[in-house]
Amino acid sequence: MFLRLALVAGGGILCLCLVWAGAELYDFNLRSDELRQSHRNASQVLLKRVVDDALQTIAYERRRVEARVEAGLRDRIDEAELLASNLIKTYRDTRSMGEIEVMVRESLRPIRFNRGRGYYFAFDLTGVEKLFPLRPELEGTDMLDQKGARGEYVVRDMLELVRNNGGGLYRYYWPHPTRIGDHLKFAYVRPVMPIGWVIGTGEYVADMEDDIKAEVLERLSHLSFDRDGYVFVSQMDGLSLVGALKGRNPLNGDDPVLRDGTQALIDTAKAGGGFVSYDMMDAKGRMTRKTSYVAGIPEWNWFVGAGLHDDRVEEEIDIQRQRLLLSMLIKGGVAAFAAFLVGLAGVVIMRATSRRAAADGLALSRNLAAAASSPEPIDTEHLRFAEHLHFAEAANQLIERRAQVENELLARTAQLEQTNADLERFAYVASHDLQEPLRTIGLFMQLLKRRLGDNLDDEAQEYIDYAIGGADRMRTNIQGLLAYSRSTQHNDDRVATDMEALVGRVVADLSGAIVATGAQVDIDPLPVLRVNPDQMAALFQNLIGNALRYRHPERTPHVVVGASQGANGGWEIVVADNGIGVPEDYRTAIFEPFRRFQPPGVEGGSGIGLAICRKVVQDHGGRIWVESDDTGSRFHFTIGDGCVES
Repeated sequence: MFLRLALVAGGGILCLCLVWAGAELYDFNLRSDELRQSHRNASQVLLKRVVDDALQTIAYERRRVEARVEAGLRDRIDEAELLASNLIKTYRDTRSMGEIEVMVRESLRPIRFNRGRGYYFAFDLTGVEKLFPLRPELEGTDMLDQKGARGEYVVRDMLELVRNNGGGLYRYYWPHPTRIGDHLKFAYVRPVMPIGWVIGTGEYVADMEDDIKAEVLERLSHLSFDRDGYVFVSQMDGLSLVGALKGRNPLNGDDPVLRDGTQALIDTAKAGGGFVSYDMMDAKGRMTRKTSYVAGIPEWNWFVGAGLHDDRVEEEIDIQRQRLLLSMLIKGGVAAFAAFLVGLAGVVIMRATSRRAAADGLALSRNLAAAASSPEPIDTEHLRFAEHLHFAEAANQLIERRAQVENELLARTAQLEQTNADLERFAYVASHDLQEPLRTIGLFMQLLKRRLGDNLDDEAQEYIDYAIGGADRMRTNIQGLLAYSRSTQHNDDRVATDMEALVGRVVADLSGAIVATGAQVDIDPLPVLRVNPDQMAALFQNLIGNALRYRHPERTPHVVVGASQGANGGWEIVVADNGIGVPEDYRTAIFEPFRRFQPPGVEGGSGIGLAICRKVVQDHGGRIWVESDDTGSRFHFTIGDGCVES
């Protein structure tokens, strides 16, 4: 079978080679004259494509001028902000804020970028200049009335940008130090709030455009095509910027042929672009006819072109004819001999390879089956194929890694068990050893007050009351800490729970406080979720209890518990009230242990309830946050996808 396949393949290859050689020779002889025209047309297509590509590159870079200015300024401000933040972080505990401001200013003052044009400036939130490297005498001056070239209040506008958007890009017109007239300038500003500064930097769009022109010319100078083709760029006045005549202006030279050719290129570019034929020296010093395609760029006063010498077609036809004949002779002989060798070698190699591959595959299958039940590495000594060897080595790495992970898992399990034991001991100490002395302190202070109350003045009795109150608060904090500690030791027994029924039970448990405050608690339809019901009950008890505790003195307490399902299937639950609300500064801190908002006249809790709420929500794969205004507060929390009942 292998022999027949080899003979058929070899014969097919030989026949294809003969047919291909005859067709190539026949087509070449028939199309010799057509090849010249085809070559001319192809050259024109190539030249136009090369020039069009160059024009697209230039147009793209021109469109990106403003974007590059903005990106460059933003990067510089990122660096300045990082430098200032590091100085503040490093010295805020050892230096005064005034000294840190001096360090920031003097660190930014000498920095230059964008070829020496760029620098940093800064002013505070009242408009007083803090840093101006080019004119240090203005530092300390109120710059709010500083105007741009077209009457815009530059510093005021920048401060407004910082207040509204936290900083960003600002456009204005400003006199250029080396150019005539007003020029568009971009500035990027950003506040550094620890020191109350606004740091910024700016760049003229025209300067960046000059940089982009230089980059474009450098890029085009390296473009080449065909054998000796290149892209040339010149100004409309004849000065060459890129190409063989770079730096020269043929219009001012003594060579009439070169001058006429250059003038023809300029006229064609101004007319909208096209092909131009003119005389020019080739690479061998011969004066030959050359065809170029040119196009103008009026915005930059440039024209771009590319050209090829016309006589190259005959040279190329002769070279291709010689190469074709030689190639057919060589390939004809090689094809005949190769067909025989390929057929013979294919039989031998295919049979040997088949046997070796089958042996290696069987060995790998046996070793992998053994490795599935025990972490023993695969024996690679007898594998003969590099692919099989690489596969076995990769499998050995996986086996070794599995053993390491199993050992690490055992160690982590032991460590977790020890941690749980330590937490249980801490819970015992907090519930007994720490609370008992506080009870004793409170009890004996009360006995002291009753026994000596008549003999103590008002100030002494007030001190005793302080001590009793402090002991009570300490005991409340310890009980809160104990509750928070227990919330971190929960088991993960999650069951399908009707959240509406669960909230109903919590409301029933709080019925005494609800009746005492005259509150109204509404429960909207809630979903069935796979959660830990004890933890969820504690969460709702804390949220609803807080709504009753921090009620508005002039409103009847009203609490609404609702839920909504997102587009991804997850649930978000909201507990809303009409209470006194939470100030913005506390909306994050209240979820930390012992951090609470305590308004006057309201009895506060232990400061642990919302910390427990956050822990419960995090354990269920969600997050919790609060929104608040004059109408009350809305506590939102989400439930992870793993808790949603399918």
